[in-house]
Amino acid sequence: MNLSEHFTLDEMTISQEAVRSGLRNEPSDVQIESLRALCEAVLEPLRARIKRPIVVLSGFRSVTINRRVGGVDDSQHCKGEAGDIMVPGMDTSDVVDMIRAMKLPIDQVIDEFARWVHVSHSRRRGNRGEVLMAWRRGGQTHYRRVT
Repeated sequence: MNLSEHFTLDEMTISQEAVRSGLRNEPSDVQIESLRALCEAVLEPLRARIKRPIVVLSGFRSVTINRRVGGVDDSQHCKGEAGDIMVPGMDTSDVVDMIRAMKLPIDQVIDEFARWVHVSHSRRRGNRGEVLMAWRRGGQTHYRRVT
């Protein structure tokens, strides 16, 4: 099922943890509509601007899978509102800068350890437009607000 021109439900729900563990990772209709909104409002416009494919590393996660991968209890991944992405050939900081410059309707964008970009969009409440940078020190994750 296509969620938008270039993004499918399969790629937004694939989970290596689910495959390894034999768990299901199936969103509800409401969660699918949230994934569709993320794709249409943020990921498609970004892809059109950069003219490159976007690799989705993690999209929707069931609560069980989210716990197994160490996600936070109120993760937007569990609501279908978030995706972790990378763009081959682009630094994560450049992806974040492009999202900011485009003024896309993001709830959060997090440059995660300069390895991937977490991007979220909410269709049900106001988007905060929050941009953060994450890094690890002493075994703990720290965040710094960029905007």
